[in-house]
Amino acid sequence: MREYTWHYPRLLKPEFHSLDMDPEQARYGVPGRHLTGSATEMAALYEPGYFDVVIANGLIGYGLNEQAGYERMLAQCHAVLKPGGLLVLGYNDTPERAPFPVHIDALGLFTPFVPPIAGVEQPRHPMRDKYHHVFVFARRREPDAITA
Repeated sequence: MREYTWHYPRLLKPEFHSLDMDPEQARYGVPGRHLTGSATEMAALYEPGYFDVVIANGLIGYGLNEQAGYERMLAQCHAVLKPGGLLVLGYNDTPERAPFPVHIDALGLFTPFVPPIAGVEQPRHPMRDKYHHVFVFARRREPDAITA
């Protein structure tokens, strides 16, 4: 949760939770719905299948700097999403910020998804900004559909 995401609770009124490793960022979260912790440990903080949507924005290259951490975060997102839940992954697609291949289906836990958003025509949506920011959309794959 940072100053650039302060408006998410207002936009996502039903029940918006935030998580950040930096305790100072709690001021941007909804009181009582912000936790200090890691996205690689979400299943220890939230019940299984708790969320309809997980937005993991600005983690890769800002703490999640290795493939193993990224894959752990994917597994944690899968654990806390409801069946059919949506993962929105946002990151800056540059070698400095994404030093490993970012594949949403890396562990077979998610299926790429094209959301019904005007202008979004594929699961991987580049923002074409100076940061080379990309959003990737995926649906939680059910355990019986996951192949090893």
